[in-house]
Amino acid sequence: MRPEARGRQRGAGTVLAASALGVGLAALVLAGCSCERPQPRKAPPVSPRPVPTIRVKLGSDAPAVTLAVDGPYRLMRGEETVASGDRLEWARLELRGGEIVAGATSFGPPPLELHPAQDGTVAVRFPANGKEVERTYRGFVRLVATADGKLQTINVLPMEAYLAGVLPNELFGRWHVETYKAQAVAARTYALAERNRRLSRAFDVYDSQQSQVYGGEGSETSKSREAVEATCGVVATCRDADGRVRLLLTQYHSTCGGATCPSGAVFGGSTPAPLAGVRCPYCLRSSKFRWTGVVLTKKEIGEALRSRGVPALARLKDVVRVEVAETTSGGRATRIRVTDSGGASLLVDANFWRSALGSLRVPSTWFTVRDEGDRIVLEDGHGFGHGVGLCQFGAEYLASHGMTGEQIVRFYYPGAVLVRAY
Repeated sequence: MRPEARGRQRGAGTVLAASALGVGLAALVLAGCSCERPQPRKAPPVSPRPVPTIRVKLGSDAPAVTLAVDGPYRLMRGEETVASGDRLEWARLELRGGEIVAGATSFGPPPLELHPAQDGTVAVRFPANGKEVERTYRGFVRLVATADGKLQTINVLPMEAYLAGVLPNELFGRWHVETYKAQAVAARTYALAERNRRLSRAFDVYDSQQSQVYGGEGSETSKSREAVEATCGVVATCRDADGRVRLLLTQYHSTCGGATCPSGAVFGGSTPAPLAGVRCPYCLRSSKFRWTGVVLTKKEIGEALRSRGVPALARLKDVVRVEVAETTSGGRATRIRVTDSGGASLLVDANFWRSALGSLRVPSTWFTVRDEGDRIVLEDGHGFGHGVGLCQFGAEYLASHGMTGEQIVRFYYPGAVLVRAY
Protein backbone atom coordinates (compact mmCIF):
# COMPACT_ATOMS: atom_id res chain seq x y z
CA MET A 1 0.00 0.00 0.00
CA ARG A 2 1.34 3.43 -0.88
CA PRO A 3 2.01 5.63 2.15
CA GLU A 4 -0.27 8.56 2.89
CA ALA A 5 -0.36 11.42 0.31
CA ARG A 6 2.11 9.63 -1.05
CA GLY A 7 12.32 0.31 17.69
CA ARG A 8 13.27 -2.26 19.27
CA GLN A 9 16.20 -4.11 17.72
CA ARG A 10 15.89 -7.90 17.62
CA GLY A 11 19.52 -8.99 17.34
CA ALA A 12 22.18 -9.15 14.69
CA GLY A 13 21.32 -9.64 11.05
CA THR A 14 22.07 -12.81 9.12
CA VAL A 15 23.48 -13.49 5.70
CA LEU A 16 21.18 -15.29 3.29
CA ALA A 17 22.24 -18.59 1.79
CA ALA A 18 21.06 -19.90 -1.57
CA SER A 19 18.29 -22.48 -1.44
CA ALA A 20 16.39 -24.64 -3.87
CA LEU A 21 13.07 -22.80 -4.01
CA GLY A 22 10.62 -23.53 -6.80
CA VAL A 23 8.87 -20.16 -7.12
CA GLY A 24 6.46 -21.41 -9.77
CA LEU A 25 4.85 -23.97 -7.49
CA ALA A 26 2.13 -23.49 -4.94
CA ALA A 27 3.96 -25.72 -2.47
CA LEU A 28 7.61 -24.82 -2.07
CA VAL A 29 10.32 -27.27 -1.13
CA LEU A 30 13.43 -25.71 0.39
CA ALA A 31 16.88 -27.23 0.47
CA GLY A 32 18.45 -24.51 2.57
CA CYS A 33 17.79 -21.50 4.77
CA SER A 34 19.55 -18.50 6.18
CA CYS A 35 22.46 -19.19 8.47
CA GLU A 36 22.48 -17.75 11.94
CA ARG A 37 25.82 -15.91 12.09
CA PRO A 38 26.90 -12.78 10.26
CA GLN A 39 29.34 -13.55 7.46
CA PRO A 40 31.84 -11.37 5.55
CA ARG A 41 30.52 -9.66 2.46
CA LYS A 42 31.02 -11.77 -0.64
CA ALA A 43 30.27 -11.39 -4.30
CA PRO A 44 26.61 -12.21 -5.08
CA PRO A 45 26.22 -15.93 -5.69
CA VAL A 46 25.55 -17.17 -9.18
CA SER A 47 21.80 -17.61 -9.41
CA PRO A 48 20.79 -21.30 -9.52
CA ARG A 49 17.65 -20.32 -11.44
CA PRO A 50 16.73 -17.61 -13.89
CA VAL A 51 14.86 -14.61 -12.54
CA PRO A 52 11.13 -15.36 -12.88
CA THR A 53 8.82 -13.12 -14.86
CA ILE A 54 5.74 -11.35 -13.54
CA ARG A 55 2.59 -10.41 -15.48
CA VAL A 56 1.24 -7.02 -14.43
CA LYS A 57 -2.21 -5.81 -15.46
CA LEU A 58 -1.95 -2.14 -16.41
CA GLY A 59 -4.84 0.19 -15.62
CA SER A 60 -8.40 -0.57 -16.68
CA ASP A 61 -9.66 -2.76 -19.50
CA ALA A 62 -10.50 -0.59 -22.51
CA PRO A 63 -11.68 -0.82 -26.14
CA ALA A 64 -8.25 0.36 -27.32
CA VAL A 65 -4.68 1.00 -26.15
CA THR A 66 -1.99 3.21 -27.69
CA LEU A 67 1.60 1.96 -27.88
CA ALA A 68 5.00 3.20 -29.08
CA VAL A 69 8.60 1.97 -29.13
CA ASP A 70 11.53 4.36 -29.55
CA GLY A 71 13.67 1.78 -31.33
CA PRO A 72 13.46 -1.60 -33.07
CA TYR A 73 10.43 -3.72 -32.25
CA ARG A 74 8.48 -6.84 -33.18
CA LEU A 75 4.72 -7.33 -33.00
CA MET A 76 4.10 -11.02 -32.37
CA ARG A 77 1.23 -13.48 -32.15
CA GLY A 78 2.64 -16.59 -30.57
CA GLU A 79 5.89 -17.40 -32.39
CA GLU A 80 4.82 -15.50 -35.51
CA THR A 81 6.10 -11.97 -36.17
CA VAL A 82 3.19 -10.05 -37.73
CA ALA A 83 4.97 -6.70 -37.95
CA SER A 84 8.39 -5.21 -37.18
CA GLY A 85 10.36 -2.04 -37.73
CA ASP A 86 13.11 0.29 -36.59
CA ARG A 87 10.70 2.50 -34.59
CA LEU A 88 7.03 2.42 -33.73
CA GLU A 89 5.25 5.76 -33.66
CA TRP A 90 2.19 5.99 -31.45
CA ALA A 91 -0.23 3.35 -32.74
CA ARG A 92 -3.81 2.91 -31.52
CA LEU A 93 -4.68 -0.78 -31.33
CA GLU A 94 -8.29 -1.80 -30.84
CA LEU A 95 -10.36 -4.96 -30.80
CA ARG A 96 -12.70 -5.12 -33.78
CA GLY A 97 -14.55 -8.19 -35.02
CA GLY A 98 -12.47 -10.44 -32.80
CA GLU A 99 -9.18 -9.14 -34.21
CA ILE A 100 -6.70 -6.49 -33.11
CA VAL A 101 -6.48 -3.74 -35.69
CA ALA A 102 -4.65 -0.46 -36.18
CA GLY A 103 -6.55 1.66 -38.69
CA ALA A 104 -7.18 -0.56 -41.71
CA THR A 105 -4.48 -3.09 -40.76
CA SER A 106 -5.46 -6.28 -38.95
CA PHE A 107 -2.98 -8.26 -36.89
CA GLY A 108 -5.31 -11.18 -36.24
CA PRO A 109 -6.96 -12.35 -33.03
CA PRO A 110 -5.42 -11.72 -29.61
CA PRO A 111 -3.28 -12.33 -27.68
CA LEU A 112 -0.78 -10.03 -29.37
CA GLU A 113 2.61 -9.02 -27.99
CA LEU A 114 4.78 -5.95 -28.60
CA HIS A 115 8.48 -6.68 -27.99
CA PRO A 116 11.08 -3.91 -28.03
CA ALA A 117 14.68 -4.71 -28.91
CA GLN A 118 16.80 -6.06 -26.06
CA ASP A 119 16.91 -3.59 -23.14
CA GLY A 120 14.33 -1.37 -24.85
CA THR A 121 11.08 -0.09 -23.38
CA VAL A 122 7.47 0.15 -24.51
CA ALA A 123 5.50 3.38 -24.04
CA VAL A 124 1.84 2.87 -23.25
CA ARG A 125 -1.17 5.18 -23.02
CA PHE A 126 -4.05 3.58 -21.18
CA PRO A 127 -6.95 4.47 -18.85
CA ALA A 128 -6.40 4.36 -15.10
CA ASN A 129 -8.63 5.81 -12.37
CA GLY A 130 -10.82 7.52 -14.95
CA LYS A 131 -8.05 9.31 -16.85
CA GLU A 132 -5.50 8.47 -19.51
CA VAL A 133 -1.92 8.00 -18.34
CA GLU A 134 1.32 7.53 -20.27
CA ARG A 135 4.16 5.38 -18.91
CA THR A 136 7.14 3.38 -20.13
CA TYR A 137 7.78 -0.26 -19.28
CA ARG A 138 10.57 -2.77 -19.45
CA GLY A 139 9.93 -6.25 -20.83
CA PHE A 140 7.08 -6.48 -23.32
CA VAL A 141 3.37 -5.76 -23.50
CA ARG A 142 0.72 -8.41 -24.14
CA LEU A 143 -2.81 -7.55 -25.29
CA VAL A 144 -5.53 -9.99 -24.27
CA ALA A 145 -9.26 -9.90 -25.08
CA THR A 146 -11.76 -9.87 -22.23
CA ALA A 147 -15.17 -11.54 -22.20
CA ASP A 148 -16.91 -8.18 -22.71
CA GLY A 149 -14.94 -7.31 -25.83
CA LYS A 150 -12.24 -5.06 -24.36
CA LEU A 151 -8.47 -5.23 -24.34
CA GLN A 152 -6.48 -6.05 -21.24
CA THR A 153 -2.96 -4.61 -21.28
CA ILE A 154 -0.38 -6.75 -19.47
CA ASN A 155 3.28 -5.91 -18.90
CA VAL A 156 5.46 -9.04 -18.77
CA LEU A 157 8.92 -8.46 -17.34
CA PRO A 158 11.57 -9.89 -15.00
CA MET A 159 10.60 -9.81 -11.34
CA GLU A 160 13.57 -7.67 -10.27
CA ALA A 161 12.81 -5.02 -12.90
CA TYR A 162 9.20 -4.97 -11.71
CA LEU A 163 10.29 -4.40 -8.10
CA ALA A 164 12.48 -1.46 -9.08
CA GLY A 165 9.31 0.18 -10.40
CA VAL A 166 7.29 -0.68 -7.27
CA LEU A 167 9.46 0.60 -4.42
CA PRO A 168 9.41 4.33 -5.35
CA ASN A 169 5.61 4.18 -5.47
CA GLU A 170 5.35 2.54 -2.06
CA LEU A 171 7.92 4.60 -0.13
CA PHE A 172 9.03 8.21 0.07
CA GLY A 173 12.13 9.04 -1.94
CA ARG A 174 13.96 10.53 1.05
CA TRP A 175 13.61 7.36 3.11
CA HIS A 176 16.54 5.17 4.12
CA VAL A 177 17.93 2.55 1.73
CA GLU A 178 17.49 -0.10 4.46
CA THR A 179 13.75 0.66 4.47
CA TYR A 180 13.85 0.10 0.71
CA LYS A 181 15.63 -3.23 1.19
CA ALA A 182 13.00 -4.41 3.68
CA GLN A 183 10.25 -3.30 1.32
CA ALA A 184 11.98 -5.10 -1.57
CA VAL A 185 11.87 -8.43 0.30
CA ALA A 186 8.23 -7.90 1.29
CA ALA A 187 7.17 -6.80 -2.21
CA ARG A 188 9.07 -9.66 -3.92
CA THR A 189 7.59 -12.29 -1.64
CA TYR A 190 4.09 -10.85 -2.00
CA ALA A 191 4.36 -10.76 -5.80
CA LEU A 192 5.62 -14.34 -6.02
CA ALA A 193 2.88 -15.56 -3.68
CA GLU A 194 0.25 -13.81 -5.81
CA ARG A 195 1.88 -15.22 -8.96
CA ASN A 196 1.58 -18.75 -7.59
CA ARG A 197 -2.09 -18.23 -6.80
CA ARG A 198 -2.93 -17.00 -10.32
CA LEU A 199 -1.08 -19.41 -12.59
CA SER A 200 -4.25 -20.14 -14.57
CA ARG A 201 -5.14 -16.48 -15.10
CA ALA A 202 -3.94 -14.00 -17.72
CA PHE A 203 -2.05 -11.86 -15.19
CA ASP A 204 -0.45 -12.17 -11.76
CA VAL A 205 -0.82 -8.75 -10.13
CA TYR A 206 -2.49 -5.38 -10.63
CA ASP A 207 -0.44 -2.19 -10.97
CA SER A 208 -2.46 -0.50 -8.22
CA GLN A 209 -3.23 -0.85 -4.52
CA GLN A 210 -5.22 -3.97 -5.41
CA SER A 211 -1.76 -5.56 -5.40
CA GLN A 212 1.23 -3.16 -5.27
CA VAL A 213 1.60 0.28 -6.86
CA TYR A 214 3.82 -0.12 -9.95
CA GLY A 215 4.86 2.81 -12.12
CA GLY A 216 7.08 1.14 -14.69
CA GLU A 217 10.57 2.10 -15.85
CA GLY A 218 9.88 5.82 -15.57
CA SER A 219 9.39 5.63 -11.82
CA GLU A 220 12.59 3.73 -11.00
CA THR A 221 15.26 5.44 -8.90
CA SER A 222 18.88 4.67 -8.10
CA LYS A 223 17.78 3.82 -4.54
CA SER A 224 15.09 1.39 -5.67
CA ARG A 225 17.51 -0.35 -8.03
CA GLU A 226 20.15 -0.55 -5.29
CA ALA A 227 17.71 -2.11 -2.82
CA VAL A 228 16.44 -4.63 -5.36
CA GLU A 229 19.97 -5.63 -6.39
CA ALA A 230 21.13 -5.94 -2.76
CA THR A 231 18.27 -8.34 -1.93
CA CYS A 232 18.07 -10.12 -5.31
CA GLY A 233 15.89 -13.22 -5.04
CA VAL A 234 15.42 -13.03 -1.25
CA VAL A 235 11.96 -14.03 -0.01
CA ALA A 236 10.25 -14.74 3.31
CA THR A 237 8.85 -18.20 4.02
CA CYS A 238 7.00 -19.99 6.80
CA ARG A 239 5.63 -23.44 7.59
CA ASP A 240 1.93 -24.12 7.11
CA ALA A 241 -0.29 -26.25 9.36
CA ASP A 242 0.95 -29.39 7.60
CA GLY A 243 4.57 -28.51 8.21
CA ARG A 244 5.29 -27.61 4.58
CA VAL A 245 7.42 -24.58 3.82
CA ARG A 246 5.60 -21.95 1.76
CA LEU A 247 5.98 -18.38 0.69
CA LEU A 248 4.58 -16.00 3.28
CA LEU A 249 1.95 -13.65 1.90
CA THR A 250 3.85 -10.59 3.12
CA GLN A 251 1.17 -7.93 3.38
CA TYR A 252 2.27 -4.45 4.38
CA HIS A 253 0.73 -1.04 4.96
CA SER A 254 1.57 2.59 5.63
CA THR A 255 0.98 3.12 9.37
CA CYS A 256 -0.10 0.59 12.00
CA GLY A 257 -0.87 3.16 14.71
CA GLY A 258 0.78 1.27 17.56
CA ALA A 259 0.44 -2.44 16.76
CA THR A 260 0.12 -4.59 13.66
CA CYS A 261 -2.87 -6.88 13.28
CA PRO A 262 -3.23 -10.67 12.86
CA SER A 263 -3.82 -11.40 9.17
CA GLY A 264 -6.77 -13.71 9.82
CA ALA A 265 -8.67 -10.92 11.56
CA VAL A 266 -8.46 -8.83 8.40
CA PHE A 267 -8.36 -11.24 5.48
CA GLY A 268 -9.98 -14.32 7.03
CA GLY A 269 -8.55 -17.81 7.30
CA SER A 270 -5.81 -18.94 9.62
CA THR A 271 -3.02 -16.62 10.73
CA PRO A 272 0.56 -17.76 10.01
CA ALA A 273 2.83 -17.19 13.01
CA PRO A 274 4.86 -14.42 11.28
CA LEU A 275 1.62 -12.49 10.68
CA ALA A 276 0.26 -12.70 14.22
CA GLY A 277 1.06 -9.04 14.86
CA VAL A 278 3.68 -7.13 16.82
CA ARG A 279 3.72 -4.06 19.02
CA CYS A 280 5.00 -1.13 16.95
CA PRO A 281 5.19 2.35 18.52
CA TYR A 282 7.58 3.43 15.76
CA CYS A 283 5.23 5.08 13.24
CA LEU A 284 4.69 8.21 15.37
CA ARG A 285 5.98 10.48 12.60
CA SER A 286 3.09 9.54 10.36
CA SER A 287 0.25 12.07 10.34
CA LYS A 288 -2.11 9.08 10.50
CA PHE A 289 -0.60 7.56 13.66
CA ARG A 290 -3.62 9.13 15.35
CA TRP A 291 -6.54 10.70 13.53
CA THR A 292 -10.08 11.79 14.35
CA GLY A 293 -13.05 13.75 13.09
CA VAL A 294 -13.86 11.84 9.89
CA VAL A 295 -17.48 12.79 9.11
CA LEU A 296 -19.71 10.49 7.03
CA THR A 297 -23.38 11.06 6.34
CA LYS A 298 -25.70 8.10 6.75
CA LYS A 299 -27.08 8.80 3.28
CA GLU A 300 -23.69 8.39 1.64
CA ILE A 301 -22.98 5.26 3.68
CA GLY A 302 -26.20 3.70 2.39
CA GLU A 303 -25.44 4.71 -1.20
CA ALA A 304 -21.90 3.37 -1.01
CA LEU A 305 -22.99 -0.01 0.35
CA ARG A 306 -25.88 -0.40 -2.10
CA SER A 307 -23.52 0.24 -5.03
CA ARG A 308 -21.22 -2.68 -4.19
CA GLY A 309 -23.30 -5.28 -6.03
CA VAL A 310 -24.09 -7.42 -2.97
CA PRO A 311 -27.78 -8.50 -2.97
CA ALA A 312 -28.26 -8.11 0.80
CA LEU A 313 -26.79 -4.60 0.67
CA ALA A 314 -28.72 -3.65 -2.47
CA ARG A 315 -31.94 -4.06 -0.46
CA LEU A 316 -30.71 -1.73 2.27
CA LYS A 317 -33.12 1.12 3.04
CA ASP A 318 -32.18 4.46 4.57
CA VAL A 319 -29.37 3.95 7.09
CA VAL A 320 -30.33 5.02 10.61
CA ARG A 321 -27.53 3.53 12.71
CA VAL A 322 -23.87 2.58 12.24
CA GLU A 323 -21.83 1.01 15.03
CA VAL A 324 -18.76 -1.14 15.59
CA ALA A 325 -20.12 -4.62 16.29
CA GLU A 326 -16.94 -6.68 16.67
CA THR A 327 -13.27 -5.88 17.19
CA THR A 328 -9.94 -7.64 17.45
CA SER A 329 -8.34 -7.94 20.86
CA GLY A 330 -6.31 -4.86 19.91
CA GLY A 331 -9.38 -2.75 19.14
CA ARG A 332 -9.63 -2.80 15.32
CA ALA A 333 -13.15 -3.22 14.00
CA THR A 334 -13.75 -6.53 12.25
CA ARG A 335 -17.50 -6.03 11.68
CA ILE A 336 -19.68 -2.96 11.35
CA ARG A 337 -23.40 -3.20 12.12
CA VAL A 338 -25.59 -1.15 9.78
CA THR A 339 -29.28 -0.75 10.63
CA ASP A 340 -31.82 0.67 8.17
CA SER A 341 -35.19 2.39 8.53
CA GLY A 342 -37.01 -0.90 8.01
CA GLY A 343 -35.34 -2.45 11.03
CA ALA A 344 -32.96 -4.64 9.05
CA SER A 345 -29.61 -5.03 10.78
CA LEU A 346 -26.64 -6.20 8.71
CA LEU A 347 -23.14 -7.13 9.81
CA VAL A 348 -20.62 -5.88 7.25
CA ASP A 349 -16.94 -6.82 7.14
CA ALA A 350 -15.08 -3.76 8.40
CA ASN A 351 -12.50 -3.77 5.61
CA PHE A 352 -15.26 -4.09 3.02
CA TRP A 353 -17.07 -1.18 4.70
CA ARG A 354 -13.90 0.92 4.65
CA SER A 355 -13.29 0.12 0.98
CA ALA A 356 -16.87 1.06 0.07
CA LEU A 357 -16.52 4.46 1.76
CA GLY A 358 -13.02 5.02 0.40
CA SER A 359 -9.75 3.80 1.90
CA LEU A 360 -8.25 7.30 1.76
CA ARG A 361 -11.24 8.87 3.44
CA VAL A 362 -11.44 6.21 6.16
CA PRO A 363 -7.75 5.66 6.96
CA SER A 364 -8.15 2.37 8.86
CA THR A 365 -10.64 0.17 10.71
CA TRP A 366 -9.31 1.17 14.13
CA PHE A 367 -11.75 3.83 15.38
CA THR A 368 -14.83 4.52 17.46
CA VAL A 369 -18.16 5.83 16.15
CA ARG A 370 -20.13 8.81 17.45
CA ASP A 371 -23.70 9.17 16.18
CA GLU A 372 -24.81 12.71 15.29
CA GLY A 373 -28.27 12.18 13.82
CA ASP A 374 -27.98 12.15 10.04
CA ARG A 375 -24.24 11.58 10.17
CA ILE A 376 -21.56 9.74 12.12
CA VAL A 377 -18.11 10.87 13.23
CA LEU A 378 -15.17 8.47 13.35
CA GLU A 379 -13.02 9.28 16.37
CA ASP A 380 -9.96 7.95 18.17
CA GLY A 381 -8.59 6.62 14.89
CA HIS A 382 -5.28 4.76 14.67
CA GLY A 383 -3.13 4.10 11.61
CA PHE A 384 -3.48 4.06 7.85
CA GLY A 385 -4.11 0.82 5.98
CA HIS A 386 -5.17 -2.70 6.93
CA GLY A 387 -2.51 -3.01 9.64
CA VAL A 388 -1.14 -6.43 8.67
CA GLY A 389 2.58 -7.16 8.30
CA LEU A 390 5.25 -4.53 7.70
CA CYS A 391 4.44 -0.98 8.83
CA GLN A 392 6.21 1.33 6.38
CA PHE A 393 6.52 4.36 8.67
CA GLY A 394 7.70 2.07 11.45
CA ALA A 395 10.24 0.47 9.13
CA GLU A 396 11.65 3.88 8.27
CA TYR A 397 12.05 4.73 11.95
CA LEU A 398 13.88 1.46 12.59
CA ALA A 399 16.14 1.98 9.56
CA SER A 400 17.00 5.50 10.69
CA HIS A 401 17.96 4.05 14.09
CA GLY A 402 20.40 1.49 12.75
CA MET A 403 18.41 -1.58 11.77
CA THR A 404 19.24 -3.33 8.52
CA GLY A 405 16.60 -4.25 5.96
CA GLU A 406 16.82 -7.89 7.00
CA GLN A 407 16.37 -7.04 10.68
CA ILE A 408 13.31 -4.96 9.81
CA VAL A 409 11.78 -7.85 7.90
CA ARG A 410 12.42 -10.17 10.83
CA PHE A 411 10.87 -7.67 13.25
CA TYR A 412 7.59 -7.33 11.35
CA TYR A 413 7.37 -11.00 10.28
CA PRO A 414 8.79 -12.72 13.39
CA GLY A 415 9.71 -16.34 12.78
CA ALA A 416 9.80 -16.00 9.00
CA VAL A 417 12.74 -17.76 7.32
CA LEU A 418 14.52 -15.74 4.67
CA VAL A 419 15.90 -17.68 1.70
CA ARG A 420 17.25 -16.89 -1.74
CA ALA A 421 14.70 -18.17 -4.26
CA TYR A 422 16.84 -17.52 -7.34
